[in-house]
Amino acid sequence: MQVNKRLVDVLNKARELTSPDLQEREKVKRIVNEVVQALRVVITSHKLDAIVEVEGSIAKDTWLPGNKDIDIFILFNKKTSIEELRYWGLNIGYEVAKKLNCDYEERYAEHPYLRIIYKGYEVDLVPSYEVKSSDEIITAVDRTRLHTRYVLSKTNEELRSEIRLLKKFMRTIGTYGAEIKVGGFSGYLCELLIIYYGSFTKVLEAASNWRPWRVIIDLERHYNEEDYDKLRKAFKSPFIVIDPVDKTRNAAAAVTLQKFNEFVVASRTFLNKPSIEFFVEETIAPLSYDELKRELEIRGTSTLALKFELERSPPDVLWGQLNRTLKNLLNLFKQYKFEVINWGAWSNDRDVAILLFELSDIKLPNVELHYGPPVGSPKEVNFLEKYLDGGAIAGPFILGNRWYVIRRRRYTHAVDLILKRGHLAGLAKRFLKSFKEGKVKVYINENILEAIESEDYLKYLRKWLFKKYHWLSL
Repeated sequence: MQVNKRLVDVLNKARELTSPDLQEREKVKRIVNEVVQALRVVITSHKLDAIVEVEGSIAKDTWLPGNKDIDIFILFNKKTSIEELRYWGLNIGYEVAKKLNCDYEERYAEHPYLRIIYKGYEVDLVPSYEVKSSDEIITAVDRTRLHTRYVLSKTNEELRSEIRLLKKFMRTIGTYGAEIKVGGFSGYLCELLIIYYGSFTKVLEAASNWRPWRVIIDLERHYNEEDYDKLRKAFKSPFIVIDPVDKTRNAAAAVTLQKFNEFVVASRTFLNKPSIEFFVEETIAPLSYDELKRELEIRGTSTLALKFELERSPPDVLWGQLNRTLKNLLNLFKQYKFEVINWGAWSNDRDVAILLFELSDIKLPNVELHYGPPVGSPKEVNFLEKYLDGGAIAGPFILGNRWYVIRRRRYTHAVDLILKRGHLAGLAKRFLKSFKEGKVKVYINENILEAIESEDYLKYLRKWLFKKYHWLSL
């Protein structure tokens, strides 16, 4: 009974934290109206067959206090060619930015769109087609309008409050966001979970028992249970939520196994010990030189940072290539027997990426034990010919049923390995270009703090080094 009362008290406080007040609502409404009006004036001046609609969490009233993101769609008639949509989508945005006297930047989804920075808010002006069902979808962003309408049709004020609780909980534990950088739960997915389970608490109760590759949620019952094995093979995802407006899409496709499991554990932890801290984002101090030096002395390890200066690209493109590059460099270290016990990556989401590695030893002995083929195998002759003619410090010799030699190690220092073999490790396109142009800098141990002047980077280093989920100790 006491636990239930505590849960109720925590959720009541959390609802206050997650509900925008009247003043903020009025401000957002005013900004949205000003941008919408500017868009309509420009569209009318060019006599275009298009309408303007607000989409996303603002339209659905599921946004959180402090939210600075607004999505406004320019919906073109389906008879408009894709070339015209792309041309006018950007040019309408340029004219609106000029009319409102605000900064802007080009962004990319399936096609380019403009993000304007207006009165402190990031407003995405997204060209799309005006569709009424999934059968009419031409581009991926067309589906957004259907999402907005579906959520509005299935929620009321009470459910919208529950959605905000879930979004804030997700944000605090670090599982919110479908972008590649995060690999977590989108806002739309949070909305679907609340619609399906009925409340924030029920979502967490269900999630506490989730297991990867076993959970399939189908709100509109597009499929029968006998179809589930086929769905698992088709989507190959640890978590499947059939998009109610498009049965061919997994709304949870972005959720990685790691973020899935983090949410499961955090849900269980919160229900066992409810705390308002699950709705208050962690304050992280930048990592200092003395802290890093002391920690490395305690651990007896070495850190290595590779800073890439890149061609500017959209965040999802950058992070996709960054993750591939990180994975392949880890394989390179493994291939040459360097033990990496901790790794990660930071980026400014534009043109700088820093790959981080913590190694048991940054320098290895000059020699290594190398095993060869089993005695009597077809490869035995070639192995013996290779090492009897030189190349072995000791051997060939037999241990058990296999040939061995002790040979000189080709690369004894991790930095030497990276600089001489990194370009052959399967770096992604932008990273390989940076490498070949000499735009890669290497930092070792405490010097990794100097890779870039950024407080955000230093805060990331603290999280990367200590890796403790703050909510585990609440």
